[in-house]
Amino acid sequence: MSGVDTLPVRPGDNPELLAMHRDLVALVRRLEVSIDTAPDAATIAAITEQMAEVNARVTSTGRVLLAAQTEEIARHAKAVSNAIPAITEEIESLQDCERMIRSFSALLGTVDEAVRVATLACG
Repeated sequence: MSGVDTLPVRPGDNPELLAMHRDLVALVRRLEVSIDTAPDAATIAAITEQMAEVNARVTSTGRVLLAAQTEEIARHAKAVSNAIPAITEEIESLQDCERMIRSFSALLGTVDEAVRVATLACG
């Protein structure tokens, strides 16, 4: 992924949030590619809905990149990173659309919590 794809690293950026931001941008790209192999219109609709949800989190994460590093932010960011491979498998297989959506819901809840904590840290 090139620097054009994500925000440039700036002094003071929270490295965990920056990594989470990059993971989310890459996830949007994977979803875009998966549309080409979607078996039906319902799956395409589900994929595009998840793309919109992940894009919203890309934006909210980008807004708090300068948040102070805390153990809680690091824990949530690591949970997001750890969840990405399983979600990538769900996207690539596209066997169970409902399971994919549940996986995304859990991931996005973790992203939201990381952003909430970061927002509080920004004061």
